[in-house]
Amino acid sequence: MSQAQQIKVSEKVQGIIEKSVDNKVINRKELHLKLFHIGVSTPSRKDLQKTIASLLRYPEEQVVIKEIRTSYGSGISDALVVAYSEKEIAEKFEPKYLLKRGNKAKKEGGEQNG
Repeated sequence: MSQAQQIKVSEKVQGIIEKSVDNKVINRKELHLKLFHIGVSTPSRKDLQKTIASLLRYPEEQVVIKEIRTSYGSGISDALVVAYSEKEIAEKFEPKYLLKRGNKAKKEGGEQNG
């Protein structure tokens, strides 16, 4: 692998892609990230999803944040992100709760009855 690629999640959060794997069997990219957020909270899943989607030029619903781990008191997080080439493939391989978690903000904006 070549040099680690740098990304900017927000104004105070930067990161690097430590490892990028093309899983050709199920048409997805697997990214292992290290995020630096010294003095601010762990970046949100939505912010990270938007950043990776724009970087890879994929729709946001095809990018799934598997996990973001932050050690206590540390401003450094490790994240695992997968991006699928097609929405149908993501729905086939990813648990429904992860797909809902990533696209929650779109549904909350609508009217609620009840």
